[in-house]
Amino acid sequence: FGRFIYERIPPLASLDYVLLRPFVDAFHAVPFLSILLFMTFALGPQLLRDSLSREVRFNAQQAIFIDLLLIFPTLIGDAIEGETVSRQLLEPSTNFVWIMYMSLVIYSVTSCLRGKKPDEIPFISSFAEMSTGPF
Repeated sequence: FGRFIYERIPPLASLDYVLLRPFVDAFHAVPFLSILLFMTFALGPQLLRDSLSREVRFNAQQAIFIDLLLIFPTLIGDAIEGETVSRQLLEPSTNFVWIMYMSLVIYSVTSCLRGKKPDEIPFISSFAEMSTGPF
């Protein structure tokens, strides 16, 4: 989703390539790793309820809901992949998805690093709170 942002800001593309590319390559090198990680984050907090703190379970559930939220733009992108779509429509759409995703990740990480619960994301945080349970 960050293709157009990386075209306009090459240092950001270089930073992404240096910091994230090894993880992305490793992620794609192992078959079914995406499904395994998804199931670990989705089912792990429920199965290990007694050994994980509530905050860890909340963060895992919130990560799952953010991942599920990304399914819709991915499906739309896959549906129009062979079609001719004007750059005036495609660029702001993909930039919006990338900026929102990065904002959610940065907010969640900085909140956790500051010792605060990242529960200010509309809808997602309330769903994560409900799925985590009261204890």
